[in-house]
Amino acid sequence: MNKIGVCAWSLPIDGPYACKLVADLGIDGIQLDVGPYERGFPMGRKSVRKAYIEAAKEYGVEYPSMATRVSDYYSMVDEPGSDEHEIVKTGIATAISACGEMKIPRILIPNFVKSAIVSDRQFEIATEVLQWACDLAADHGIVIAAENPMPAERTRALFKAVDRKNLGLYFDTQNYFLHIDADTPSLLEQLYDLVVEVHVKDGKNKDLSGAPLGTGDASFAESAEVLKKHGYDGWIVTENYYDVPPLCGPKDEPVEIIKKDVATLRKQFG
Repeated sequence: MNKIGVCAWSLPIDGPYACKLVADLGIDGIQLDVGPYERGFPMGRKSVRKAYIEAAKEYGVEYPSMATRVSDYYSMVDEPGSDEHEIVKTGIATAISACGEMKIPRILIPNFVKSAIVSDRQFEIATEVLQWACDLAADHGIVIAAENPMPAERTRALFKAVDRKNLGLYFDTQNYFLHIDADTPSLLEQLYDLVVEVHVKDGKNKDLSGAPLGTGDASFAESAEVLKKHGYDGWIVTENYYDVPPLCGPKDEPVEIIKKDVATLRKQFG
């Protein structure tokens, strides 16, 4: 049976107390985030890590991974030495240190928005950052999970260039459709051997996270079948945004929407 997780930024409550909500909903874990640069990367603070460790123990919740979403807002693929490049690297280093202490096995590094890999030079810079991150993470037994909206051939080229055993692919069931109009189940077939963890979300008319799982146009059910066919037994982490439009209206209760998605996931993956 797959373990079911939820992204911390998908929940209607912030902080360690989210562990109670997640436990009450029958969810196994939370994917954390290192936090924003503007707040000094909160997961780098010992007091913050301690609070999360204690909450997880109290409510029986796990942390399958930690994201460095700072790369959505600052460019990892700017030239080395630039302010934005160094901000992202600081966020990654902070996440690696935090995950080492908290025994979190994977770190998600997204390459979207400000850190999208478009040019050949950006590809080179991304390769260098991922090599550095993998080497730093290896000392803690941590896997770096790269997430991007690139076609299969380009993704495999990146993995070949990085050439690190602790690099894996973070696969998302909506992002490839949103960003490159990909047939997501087909792409998952092509890249399955690289996958180390999975985000699930859905939407209608290419709305980001705009629909309960299985009711949108992102081929969620078909992607789930690919995972099951290959015997995927890793974490399934929902990244639907449960407390904001278009998924959640002003009169909706986010918790009820989460319950429906959890039920869908339990039915889909057993």
